[in-house]
Amino acid sequence: MRKRLDDFARWVAPRREVEWVLSMLQYMSMSPWTQEELKRRFARSDDPEIEARRQGILRTLLADSPEVKEELIEEGQLTEARAALRTVLARRGLALSPALEAQIDGCVDMPTLHRWLEQAVTAAGAEEALK
Repeated sequence: MRKRLDDFARWVAPRREVEWVLSMLQYMSMSPWTQEELKRRFARSDDPEIEARRQGILRTLLADSPEVKEELIEEGQLTEARAALRTVLARRGLALSPALEAQIDGCVDMPTLHRWLEQAVTAAGAEEALK
């Protein structure tokens, strides 16, 4: 049965509006491979009109999913905090070992990342900054 749904999804995707296909992706049970293939078809476009429609769809989906929007914002903030910490450590010439890199990448707590950033300004070494 799943193969038939996969075949249908591949056949219908170029024949329907983007909104219809996204709805289908949401409700239809299909293989992960087929879902990924269809998602790739809706990736960023060089055509400004297509990209504007795609952006509109994304805004609508995010407005209807505030928890997903918040999750994306939090992930962006974590990424920025990690980058700021690495910048300060690099500018100070404090090298990160692979273990410390992994510690920074694995941290999902903003107060901890802020504390490390403050400590990195005056720490004698990277290990000291990440205590």
